[in-house]
Amino acid sequence: MPMTDCPQDPLQTRFARVIAHIDANADRQMDLTELAGIAAYSPFHFHRQFAALFDMTATRYMRLVRMRRAAHSLLFRKNTSITDIAFDAGFENAESFSRAFRKLHDQSPSDFRSHPDWDNWQAPYEKLQHIRRNTMTGTESDNVTIIEFPETRTACMDHIGPPARIGETIQRFIAWRKAHHLHPSKHATFNIVWCNPEDTPADAFRMGLAVATDQDLTNEDREMGLTNITLPAGRYAKLRHTGSDQTLGDSALALYRDWLPQSGETPGDFPLIFQRIAFYPDVAEHEAITDILLPLA
Repeated sequence: MPMTDCPQDPLQTRFARVIAHIDANADRQMDLTELAGIAAYSPFHFHRQFAALFDMTATRYMRLVRMRRAAHSLLFRKNTSITDIAFDAGFENAESFSRAFRKLHDQSPSDFRSHPDWDNWQAPYEKLQHIRRNTMTGTESDNVTIIEFPETRTACMDHIGPPARIGETIQRFIAWRKAHHLHPSKHATFNIVWCNPEDTPADAFRMGLAVATDQDLTNEDREMGLTNITLPAGRYAKLRHTGSDQTLGDSALALYRDWLPQSGETPGDFPLIFQRIAFYPDVAEHEAITDILLPLA
């Protein structure tokens, strides 16, 4: 690939493009010459500069991107076989994938799928997430629009407790949705942001996982923690966030900090809502779409 004609850009900006390119093309093999071209950087020195900026080689970064997506698929896409997940992660067979996964998680893929360590399963990807948060572009608050949101009846399963364990609740919620034939393509998915994780004790953290449905809940559903919650109709400020959940909080903050004070609007008497439009790992992380909905008085 020829070198991109942008050597005047700051070094961090050029290498941030490399991160975005890897994320967008994680389903195929990329060599260092291609990545050096994206950065408009000498291929002889690219790998050293990448490691100097991010404290990780580009090869290691690419491997972690694929393994993190594989881990998400193991946990939340139960119908996808381990062999297919291995191929998607760039491995030639399930055996080589299993060896690499065990080295990273100290569990085989099948053990991880059935008995994940919810408190620590994302620990191998902490540095990866730090790199993403510092290089992914945030959502501009001037993209806010005012919409009329219809009254929407939902079935909601609250996650209460440490944010690190929300995956366990998501897994139960997905299983319940599948059992009730509430596919995301036909039934909208929402998160109700009952509190701010930044200033809420871990044990008191609460996040609602909700799906639009008019189905009545049974006693069994209620015993599983499902409740009917109606999202109120009215005017909402909508900010579309495209990309990683790692910067979703930054976009929500921009809505409150930058847009709300100058808008003349007053928040309504209902929590912030995230409407999930496109889901990772079904789409690449940079293509995930979440609409941030702020109810207005």
